[in-house]
Amino acid sequence: MKIVALVDHDVIIESDLQFESHSKDDRGMMERHVIQALRRKGYETYALPFGPDVRKTMDALVEQAPQLVFNLTEHFEGDRRKDSHVAALLELLHLPFTGTGPTGLMLCRDKATCKRVLGYHHIRVPQFWSVAVDKNRPAGRVRYPAIVKPVYEDGSDGISLASIVRTDDELKDRFRMIHERMKQPVICEEYVEGRELYVGVLGNDRLTALPPRELKFGNTEGAGPHIATSKVKSDKSYRKKWQIEYTDAELPPPLADRIGRISKRIYSLLSLRDYARIDLRVTAENEVVFLEANPNPDLSPDDDLALSALRGGLEYDALIGKIAQLAARRAGISAETKD
Repeated sequence: MKIVALVDHDVIIESDLQFESHSKDDRGMMERHVIQALRRKGYETYALPFGPDVRKTMDALVEQAPQLVFNLTEHFEGDRRKDSHVAALLELLHLPFTGTGPTGLMLCRDKATCKRVLGYHHIRVPQFWSVAVDKNRPAGRVRYPAIVKPVYEDGSDGISLASIVRTDDELKDRFRMIHERMKQPVICEEYVEGRELYVGVLGNDRLTALPPRELKFGNTEGAGPHIATSKVKSDKSYRKKWQIEYTDAELPPPLADRIGRISKRIYSLLSLRDYARIDLRVTAENEVVFLEANPNPDLSPDDDLALSALRGGLEYDALIGKIAQLAARRAGISAETKD
């Protein structure tokens, strides 16, 4: 099977356009791992950057005529809201691709709409308010502490320790920052105390919930963080300072089973496909609360999805091959691999 790995334009290194080396450059590291895993599985795999010239990208896709596109894009021209546009273009070109389609990408991108859909279907979500750019506070009465986030970002962009607010003045300051710097609406939601879990889900007709991972906050005294800020996610020395670690979640079997069932239901309700990660908090009373869904989680071998898959018996190359096979099966394509 011939595969084109579609990647964001900004991860390309001119000296290694096809990700053939074992470069240590941080740019495109995840893409490099995925592409090289596909090649080890026996797939004829080519890398193609999306943009900035959309017509040129379309022409290149048509010329390559892949049987499958492994979609690794996350934005267009820096706008994460346009990840669904890339998927829609692939649909218009009748090119089968891995991962979630436009509907699921749009649902997950808009944190407020996503929570409205899940709340309607009796999934426990935090109480929340969505606030437009021209407003400076929610319509309802806010119960503190609350957490304030940009509506359309992911990867904890726009989330810091100051995102947890405890007074009206702190709330207004955070609204102002997001509206002015990020130019987008705000979601203000109830802060849920509890364990933070990440559940990978694989499949389409039949779903598999992978063993959960947990973000453990060790030292939360004083200024210690207890939410997944952008600094927590990106800075290893910061995590070491505050005794924060990503680890396998140890859960009693009945709770683990319930978390798996809830995660699979969320996956289905949000029209997710092939693979995704569901972020949850579990309270001291073992109430499972949805935080957000990531339809295109990091596929690096040392990130949560791959580590969850490994714990579930699926090594890295097998995981990448399985994602390709799931997408191919949806499109009625044969996807034999080397095992």
